Amino acid sequence: HSTCIMATVLSSLASYVLNMLAEMTKEQVTLLFGASGQMDKMSIKLKDLKNFLADADRRNITDHTVQEWVRELKGALYDATNILDLCQLKAMQRGKHRDAGCFNPLLFCMRNPLFAHDIGNRIKKLNQRLDDIKERSAAFNFINLGSEEDRRRNSTSSHSSKRETSGELNESALVGEKIEEDTRSLVEMLTKEEQTTTAHNKIMVFAIAGVGGIGKTTLAQKIFNDDTIQHEFTKKVWLSVNQDFNATELLKKAITEAGGDYKAPGNTRGALERTLKKALMGHKTLLVMDDVWDHKAWVDVLETPLAHALAPGSRVLVTTRNYMVARGMNAVDIHRIDKLKDEDAWLLLKKQ
Repeated sequence: HSTCIMATVLSSLASYVLNMLAEMTKEQVTLLFGASGQMDKMSIKLKDLKNFLADADRRNITDHTVQEWVRELKGALYDATNILDLCQLKAMQRGKHRDAGCFNPLLFCMRNPLFAHDIGNRIKKLNQRLDDIKERSAAFNFINLGSEEDRRRNSTSSHSSKRETSGELNESALVGEKIEEDTRSLVEMLTKEEQTTTAHNKIMVFAIAGVGGIGKTTLAQKIFNDDTIQHEFTKKVWLSVNQDFNATELLKKAITEAGGDYKAPGNTRGALERTLKKALMGHKTLLVMDDVWDHKAWVDVLETPLAHALAPGSRVLVTTRNYMVARGMNAVDIHRIDKLKDEDAWLLLKKQ
């Protein structure tokens, strides 16, 4: 049983590392990285090992040799996350740069000759370690569940991409004092009288970050329905963004939530932007963007039309699994949600 739990946790850890590597590939970091191909090798091996973990989980393996293999893989994956953490620290030490490199700490390190050699050596050693672990896995006759997982992922991703949340609050999801404290703190920040734009004349963005299912949406809903928020903002807009957002659909949803009619002017992007501006012109607005996976949903789609329409004091509250999304949106504050205390988790289970 403990092996299955560990396998599931490690699968999540491997996914985290793979997502970071995937972002690096988009940025063509392999061209910047001296040890050519090491990143690709690490990514391929991690995918295979992640699929083997899925098989170990499915088969409920309790064999001691398999447990030892899983422990070795756990150590290797922690090494991988240590590399990511090291790059994050290096990036933070260099100050709050706003270039694209800072959105991915690994990319930052690869671009910096002071760190690239050290990080490169670490990744090379990790690859050798993963090679040994993968060789040992042959003895267990694991099935690579990649194709099956991909099919399941495709079906669930099409489902999750249509996941719609709203500003309606489900009281049965609320437990403990922590959410009350977090709500009070964030409401105070959102309504505080201060300089309402950044130096770049942008609307102030606040973020709630944490892993999937930890309660980011519930906290945002609690804030959205808070009495102080109701009093302070003349318009409130709730948008489910999700992983595969579409710019046109996002604009249409924003118009509808703002009380406008997106059908009136036609469906060109320019017309939709003008309609959105008209619906919110002069209003002190709270915009909640729930489940954002890409900062471009704000930066490339909504920021420009809203910057020329919203009244001073307007705010954006984003929920995201990835703090780099919040950084990409120039969030002035990132509130991290941690796991529930044991007693609150038990209370939530009983309530549900």
